[in-house]
Amino acid sequence: MRSLLISLSLSLCLLTTQPSAHPHVWVIGAVSLQFEGAKITHVGMRWQFDAFFSQVLSADFDINGDGSFDAAETKAMKHQVFTSLKDFGYFTHLRTKESSSEREFETVENFSVEKEAGELVFLFDLVLAEPIDAVSEKIGLSVFDPTIYVDLILDGDQPVTLSGADDLRCAIEYSQGDGFANESAFFVPQEAWLSCAGNG
Repeated sequence: MRSLLISLSLSLCLLTTQPSAHPHVWVIGAVSLQFEGAKITHVGMRWQFDAFFSQVLSADFDINGDGSFDAAETKAMKHQVFTSLKDFGYFTHLRTKESSSEREFETVENFSVEKEAGELVFLFDLVLAEPIDAVSEKIGLSVFDPTIYVDLILDGDQPVTLSGADDLRCAIEYSQGDGFANESAFFVPQEAWLSCAGNG
């Protein structure tokens, strides 16, 4: 079981340019862009894993077998499975219309693990190294693994929501992201563009 876990965990954190790459892990994502004033400071993430990968992780990290994850089990999960994704921006790609450079995340807060209908859910907040002014800049967001080892998609009626932006008159447009592509050009990921008019 541990060898299988290691193999699947590597799928979350190793990059490759093999054109034959295909998904080993499937994740349904949802995003909450969190505002302070007119600026985005945090990106709240919700990742729900496929049933098989959930079963593998639960078998190894739910030590007492109670179907939930206490503080020690959550800490172990974060350290052994999640932390290495920092090197890859947590598969979260954020940029502005004016610049193709992706914004960096300084740290992660509020990491927790839950179960929903038997599937494992990671919840966490990504803290931007520099807040982004959503009124002066149009912001593009996409979540994906460019190697296609992890099939990470946004789904649901509102895959991207806003927190703390009630007075900013914001709108979100969804499209296929022409500005993002993996090196082998096997897919064009989803993209959400945020525009805010401000409260004036």
